[in-house]
Amino acid sequence: MAAQLIDYLLTLSRRLHLDPGQEQDIIQEVRAHLEDKAADLETEGMDREAALDLAIREMGAPQTVARSLYAVHSPGVWRDVLLAMVPHFVLASLFALHLWSSYFLVGLLLIGLTLVTWRNWRAGHPSKWSYSWLGYTLAAPILSWLLALITLSYGGWTLVTTGELPFNLVLVFLLTGYVPFSMWLVFNVVSNVVRRDWLLASLTALPFPFLTSWALFLNWHGGPWRELRERMQETDTDRALIFVALAVTTGVFLRVGPRLIKIGLLTLCTVVMVIITAASLPVAFNVLAVVLMMLASVAFLLSPALVETQLNHRRFLYSPYGSGGKVVTHWFANAT
Repeated sequence: MAAQLIDYLLTLSRRLHLDPGQEQDIIQEVRAHLEDKAADLETEGMDREAALDLAIREMGAPQTVARSLYAVHSPGVWRDVLLAMVPHFVLASLFALHLWSSYFLVGLLLIGLTLVTWRNWRAGHPSKWSYSWLGYTLAAPILSWLLALITLSYGGWTLVTTGELPFNLVLVFLLTGYVPFSMWLVFNVVSNVVRRDWLLASLTALPFPFLTSWALFLNWHGGPWRELRERMQETDTDRALIFVALAVTTGVFLRVGPRLIKIGLLTLCTVVMVIITAASLPVAFNVLAVVLMMLASVAFLLSPALVETQLNHRRFLYSPYGSGGKVVTHWFANAT
């Protein structure tokens, strides 16, 4: 296959962000169309390379073609949409019924979410609905990693200032081992999601800003014990509404096509979520603090775009025509 055609298909493939099987079919169709067009031009007297160049120019820039194809093929079916909204509604029910402080029930739900997510991802081609489930599955190791890091920091500070650890030495070793393990686990999962589409990674992380602020607030006040639990239950309705908003955002995200609309939707949901969270917590936040929380949350949610940029850069360097010059095999490059 000609170099310019491979380069065009590589660029198009990197920007499609669709299911692997669906993406492969589209690339095959584009390749066949370009080759047929080039063959027609050759019959008119053009040489092969010039004919391919003209066919590619008439097709349009790969970035533009990818956006158009994504808008047509990305909207999910209603089954995926409804299944993706389920975990958000389950969490909304926990707060609406004041059951969020039941460790046993929350543990069962996390186990159920993890099993469903693992079964869907085991095949290697997860459905679109599973990304919202994955978000809550990752919430446990991410939040526990954060709390473990806070505990270790507190222990280190106490040791330096007083000369004594505030807890057992065995716990220090356990937490020290758990922090890198949980980071490794989350990093591997997130990297796989970003390689498919950074927007899906952002959708997965959508509940994290709220869950993180909630966990940090509870940890700051000593955990969900009775006195704090009774105070916080007064605003459980607000938190239930947050998860309902997350469910609606997820459903709309999976149904719309254009990526800019999806980005705007995630950004708007994050801003609204921060405002509701700041208003519902029994702490007085000034305007500047709320704005900073908004900016930090939006930056976190859109950060997978930077990760994808770095991954694409590495893929380009190791592509057959990247500047790295290291040849790899691509299914469309060797297809006959």
